[in-house]
Amino acid sequence: MKNKRLKRQLLICLLYILIPLIIGAVASLWIKLSIFTITAIIYGIMLIFMIPSDVFFSSTLDYSIKSVNPSYKHETPDYIGGTKQQLINFAVVALGLVACLLLIWMN
Repeated sequence: MKNKRLKRQLLICLLYILIPLIIGAVASLWIKLSIFTITAIIYGIMLIFMIPSDVFFSSTLDYSIKSVNPSYKHETPDYIGGTKQQLINFAVVALGLVACLLLIWMN
């Protein structure tokens, strides 16, 4: 059971690496840019959408709720930012972005 879950997590991480590279390679044929430039753009967009929403908007949301319901008591979450797998996926995408930016900078 644990081995199957580990294989699935590795496959997901591999897809987070390969899919932007494949899309970047195909797009670089039509758009006359480097594959790494397009892939870095894709990784940047992915990174923006992978940021958990509760990190930046929790204080604004609490203020809005308090203004409507003054007796509201916010429960502090046990773990902000998602599961460990989500953090690993975020780290993989961030490292992919850094690698693409380094390859662009070196060329």
